[in-house]
Amino acid sequence: MRVTSFVSEAGSNPILRATLGYGVVMIVSIALFVWIRSFGAELVAPAPAPDHQLFGQGVETQKFNALLHVLLALALFIVAARVVGLLFRRLGQPPVIGEVISGILLGPSLLGHFWPSASAYLLPSDAVPFMSVIAQIGVLLYMFLVGVELNPSHFRRSPNTVLAISHSSIVFPFLLGSVLSLFLYPSFATSDVPFGVFLLFMGISMSVTAFPVLARILTDRGLQNTRLGTIALSCAAVDD
Repeated sequence: MRVTSFVSEAGSNPILRATLGYGVVMIVSIALFVWIRSFGAELVAPAPAPDHQLFGQGVETQKFNALLHVLLALALFIVAARVVGLLFRRLGQPPVIGEVISGILLGPSLLGHFWPSASAYLLPSDAVPFMSVIAQIGVLLYMFLVGVELNPSHFRRSPNTVLAISHSSIVFPFLLGSVLSLFLYPSFATSDVPFGVFLLFMGISMSVTAFPVLARILTDRGLQNTRLGTIALSCAAVDD
C-alpha cells in the first residue's frame, strides 16, 4: 500500500517525478559504468614503443603543475593586495598604493631576496608568462571600464590645457632624468652600455605615466568623472 501511494503521489507531483527519474538515470549510469570498467579491466593493451612517452610523464603534467603554481600565486597576490590595500586605506592613502607595495613585497626585491626557495616555488620561471598574460588582460579590462565611464566633455572644452599639461609633464621629468643619468651612469652602468642609451632609459623612466595606477587613484577618490579627474586621465592618455 505504501509503495502504491508513493507511486501515485510521484505521478501527481512533477518535482518528485523529476527527482525519481533523475535518480533512476544516475543509478543506471553508475551501474553501467562499473560494469564496463570491470569488463575492461581484463583487457590487455600492447606494450608502448621504446621511444614512447610514458603515461603521466608528458606535457599535461607540466601544464597542471604550472596551473597549480599560477592559481596559488594568484590567490596569494589577491589576499596580500587586499590586506595591504586596506591598511593603506586606514592610513588615508589610496588602496592601490598598498596593492603596488604588496607586489613589491612578494617579488624578488623582498621575498626573492630573503627566501628565494619560497619565491621559486610560488612563481617558477615556467609560470611567469602565464601570470604576465593574466595581468595584462586584467589591466586591459580595467582600462576598458575606465574608458566607458570617462566623460570626454571636459577634454573637448579645454584641449589646449590638456596638451600643454601632458607635454610639460613629459618634457620636464625627462630632462631631470637626463641630468640624473650624469651622476648614475658611472656607478650603475657598464662600459658596453652607451651613455645615450642610459640617458634615454633614465629620461623615459622618470617621465612615464602609470596610467592604470592613476585611474585607480582617481576611482578610489571618486574623482574619475570630475573635471580634474577627466583632465588628468586625458593628459595621461596623451602622454602614453
